[in-house]
Amino acid sequence: MQKINLLGMTLTDYSLREAIGITDRFLGSGSLNTILFISAKILVGAGVLAEQKEWIRDADLIIWSNAEIAKQAGIKAKDRIREVEDQDYIKEVLQRLGREKEPLYLLAESEEDLEKLEFDLRLLREDLNIAGSGIIGGAPEEWDDEANQINTLAPTAIISWLQFDRQGRLIERMKKILNADIWLGLDPQMVLGSRKEPFLKKVLSKWYHHLFQRQLLEYHANEKGQTEESENAGEEITEEYDTESE
Repeated sequence: MQKINLLGMTLTDYSLREAIGITDRFLGSGSLNTILFISAKILVGAGVLAEQKEWIRDADLIIWSNAEIAKQAGIKAKDRIREVEDQDYIKEVLQRLGREKEPLYLLAESEEDLEKLEFDLRLLREDLNIAGSGIIGGAPEEWDDEANQINTLAPTAIISWLQFDRQGRLIERMKKILNADIWLGLDPQMVLGSRKEPFLKKVLSKWYHHLFQRQLLEYHANEKGQTEESENAGEEITEEYDTESE
């Protein structure tokens, strides 16, 4: 376990063993626990939007989407980087869910995305029990119908493949009313299994990593500047006090 400070957020990075142990406790807990996969693009958004930063803070467990973002976050242990690079967490969770034939519910923004999501998940675990699926549109009033459908099926896990802003609002609205154990909020930038990453997605991923690195540097520079201003102000007060004492 390692505490990490990113853009004013204190996050906890767990080893694979720790994260799986936490997830096992979530299963059968009687309440919905959210597990968010975090990418450079998501952190760039959180760096400028307080709402998105809160969604990350409120998650019950954070998982890095790829090894590069884990390195940028300050993870240095080679074994830990390899766990992220090999997508060991999602593989282990899907193995558990598939082995026990636990019912799953998939969420995406289009029929095409649902098909891609199911295809990618089955690359990692072929015998998954996908009990239902739904398309999430932009109108929040439509989400209640989806919640009713989910609660009727009572899946063990919800797996979503949604843009982060929509997913964050969806979780915020529905977390307390859904009958499921875990919600795996995948990052749409992720490429699951051995499927080759599309060229455009690879280019965009590099761009967002660049933006995040610049954002980190600016954040630390501002933080350093504020610290120096505070120290200078303290010195001025001390000097004024010494002068008055004389």
